[in-house]
Amino acid sequence: MSLDDWTQYVSLKDFGNLLPIASPERATEVFRAEFDAAWRHGGLWIAVWHPFVSGRAARCDAMIGLIEHMMRKGGVWFARLDEISTHVRKCVAGGAWKPRVDRLPFWEAPMKGIIAGKGAVRGD
Repeated sequence: MSLDDWTQYVSLKDFGNLLPIASPERATEVFRAEFDAAWRHGGLWIAVWHPFVSGRAARCDAMIGLIEHMMRKGGVWFARLDEISTHVRKCVAGGAWKPRVDRLPFWEAPMKGIIAGKGAVRGD
């Protein structure tokens, strides 16, 4: 949620989301702090910017400033999803990385308090 523009900029009664709208500077402060931590620890930083939310002049200016900050840090890869997919496939094919495989379901039997088709119910 901290990397989603929705939580910073959207306040819609119809969606039950009546939070105060942050200024572009405040939103960028949150995004930058998350990016800086990911950069410092070699992590992955993926933001969600909806065009109809962040596509306003002041918000676009803030995004540009954030991207410029990222570029000045260096060692950052800006990539489209197809480029990421190609990179991952090459890493897997070359043996440099093996993806984790999660087998579903995680549980052999229904969990206590859950009845199939009924949702969560009060447990014993």
